[in-house]
Amino acid sequence: MIRINLVPQKRKRAAAAPTATRATRAEGGGGGGGGAATAILFLLVWGGLGAAGWYLLSIEDEATVAVRGKAAAVSKEVNEIKAAIDTAGQQQRREEIERQRIAIEKLKAKQRTPAFVMYELAMILTDPGQGGGVTKDEEKYNRNKAADPQSVINERWDPSGLWLTKVSEAGGRLTIEGAARDAADLSEFTRRLRASVWFGEITHPDYERVTDGRAQDAQRHLTWKLDVEVRRWD
Repeated sequence: MIRINLVPQKRKRAAAAPTATRATRAEGGGGGGGGAATAILFLLVWGGLGAAGWYLLSIEDEATVAVRGKAAAVSKEVNEIKAAIDTAGQQQRREEIERQRIAIEKLKAKQRTPAFVMYELAMILTDPGQGGGVTKDEEKYNRNKAADPQSVINERWDPSGLWLTKVSEAGGRLTIEGAARDAADLSEFTRRLRASVWFGEITHPDYERVTDGRAQDAQRHLTWKLDVEVRRWD
């Protein structure tokens, strides 16, 4: 007859149960340790990425600052060059203006040579039948007639009764000296000067009577002098 002792076996099995439980706990504990390691790994990765990003941003900021600095330096240099160019250009313009001013003054000096004015005087002293006469400023002439009826020109005047002896110019005015048979000829001459487009304000002529020749054929006439403003030189 075979006997089987079952009690020790139950104890062994009962004793084996805690081992399995510890194994399970060990497995469970092992799983928790793996999750923490993963989280730490992620943190390290994100930290590295953040540090890399910060580094890249800092590099970009430094590059931006450097570029801005270079741009400012270039802009300053450009402004200095422009200022230098403007200064040189202004100096050239000033020199050109001065040259033009000198040229204009020379032209004015040439224009003041009274060639056309002398021609007008010659025409005034030329008989109308020979193409002479005054170049009238009609508006001025009409004003003169309205102010003084004695300003009306005598179209039949014989200019041979008046002649010039000297003409000089200073400050835009002519000083004219001459002689005339009588006061009527001198008055007609001044009327034509006042009516002419070439002349402006005229002074009242200073004159005196003189006698020429021997006693038996002495001739009396006037010598006179007046100033007249020149309105045009060409």
